[in-house]
Amino acid sequence: MLSNNVFLKRFIVTVLLLQIPLLLALIDVQGSMLPALLWINIPVLWTGIAQLLGESHFIIGEFGASPQSALAYGLIITFWTAVAFLITKITIKLKPVVNE
Repeated sequence: MLSNNVFLKRFIVTVLLLQIPLLLALIDVQGSMLPALLWINIPVLWTGIAQLLGESHFIIGEFGASPQSALAYGLIITFWTAVAFLITKITIKLKPVVNE
């Protein structure tokens, strides 16, 4: 039971950390454009999602892809959530929780 609780806490913290670039861009923090571009372009261009979905969901320009729909943002958020899940699984296996 303790292990599930620790996993959930680590997972939530990791998800929040990986979503920070979008949150900073949404509230117009100065200097957040580069992290937001990387946050969008890593899952979209490296996996080929932008080419697969086409211009109705992504416009590809000289600075990378630009999401145009809720589905596009949903796919990016899902990608980073999956990355957070994998990071959490790996860290739990590397350093197991000891019951006290």
